[in-house]
Amino acid sequence: DLILLLQCSAMGSHGKDLLRTWRRVPKRILTTLGWLVAVSAGVLAAVGRAAALPGLPPSGARRISQLRESPALKSQRLVVPRRRELLQLGTAGLALADQGAAIAEASPKLTSAWTAKDGVRFLTYFNEETYGVMRDDTRRTPAFIKAIQKRILARKDKESVTVLDIGTGPFALFALAAARVGAKKVYAIEANPEAAARAKDVVAEQEDIPEGTVEVIEGFSTGLTLPEKVDLCVAEIIGAFASEENLIASIKDAQQRHVKNPTDPNTFIPYGVQTLAAPVSYALHPALAPPRFERLEGQPLRMNARDKTLQLLSDPQVLEDLKFNDPNLPKPGRWVHEPMSFDITSDRLQANEKTYYDILMKNDEKERPTPEKAADLAKTTANSLSGVAFWPKLVLDPAGEIVVESRGPQGQHQKSHWPTVVSLMTPTPVPVKAGDKLKFFESAEFAGDVMGPVKYTVDGELVSGTPA
Repeated sequence: DLILLLQCSAMGSHGKDLLRTWRRVPKRILTTLGWLVAVSAGVLAAVGRAAALPGLPPSGARRISQLRESPALKSQRLVVPRRRELLQLGTAGLALADQGAAIAEASPKLTSAWTAKDGVRFLTYFNEETYGVMRDDTRRTPAFIKAIQKRILARKDKESVTVLDIGTGPFALFALAAARVGAKKVYAIEANPEAAARAKDVVAEQEDIPEGTVEVIEGFSTGLTLPEKVDLCVAEIIGAFASEENLIASIKDAQQRHVKNPTDPNTFIPYGVQTLAAPVSYALHPALAPPRFERLEGQPLRMNARDKTLQLLSDPQVLEDLKFNDPNLPKPGRWVHEPMSFDITSDRLQANEKTYYDILMKNDEKERPTPEKAADLAKTTANSLSGVAFWPKLVLDPAGEIVVESRGPQGQHQKSHWPTVVSLMTPTPVPVKAGDKLKFFESAEFAGDVMGPVKYTVDGELVSGTPA
């Protein structure tokens, strides 16, 4: 209940509606869901997106019923702190402000490693809601359609253009967009069997597109041979951590076998993708202190990009920068990125402190702490490091005019179907101050197989500094 209180407060008016709905859910269900939320904040974000007022949707009720009967949950149930323990929890998980410099100077061990199972799970698990959210992402879908239209219409031979759409999904959105703008033939590839079946039905229902123009093919693009090489390849196979859906393996294969001009920057949409990274403070991190932290088993949190309980401590930097026409994309094996250094700035800390304070003081009067206690908790939370956040940025055209940002250019909160991946690098938050630096090291292990999850390792070193 405590976690939901902060989470809903950070979500604004929609969060308040969700909170009222939540309080009408039976306590036995709250116990189960509370365990899940404490283990993964990403689950809470999904519940927030799925909740239909005045109650949970039937599909959610079925999942809850299944979870309640899970022997694993019955044997490993966690106690979620009550609302009145808010302040004690926040301060217990963090050192006092005057201890921050000493801890920073001690360079605590900051590390995390995980296998990105979520990046390949969707290939065998169909979730209609997830696909619907992707379709309805107003930053993503219109931008892709605009890029497809612009790319095809700019060609002199637009009447004979052939297109490959990798990961067409159940709606075949981009394949249909290409056909409607004049593509002669579109091969729409979909690995998920149920999504492929639905895509075939959707295509068959389109009366304005000649039969046979869009051909839906079930399977992996890496395991199929097309009748011809294509002029344009559309591939929206970008994960929340850009490379986690094994896009590199798919694009390298497309370069070698599926497209006519693999090094031409106009051959692919997107033209390129990036993963941005920044150190963060997370207000609910103390709720995940051991033994809850160990139960995460290294898996990162996946958080709604609008969730203001997560705040950046410095400006974001580019971690991955992949151009789809690059003939030298990483090969299977270990890919070590250049070390990065993040400056923790006073401007960020002060802004975060104000945000946390405002969240606490927006609560109902019965839930609201005193201004003094809210100020103390906001300051302590704002001046803490939980780990590093990652999110994707897509550049759809070579000119960089059509760009899809899952967060704002400086990491601002905004609506997106892509969650923000948060790697907690320490069991409990580490106090920081303006002038400190986070030295950051990341590597990825690629299997070379589209069904082989990518393995990520991140390490950090916190260096104490003096405010500018």
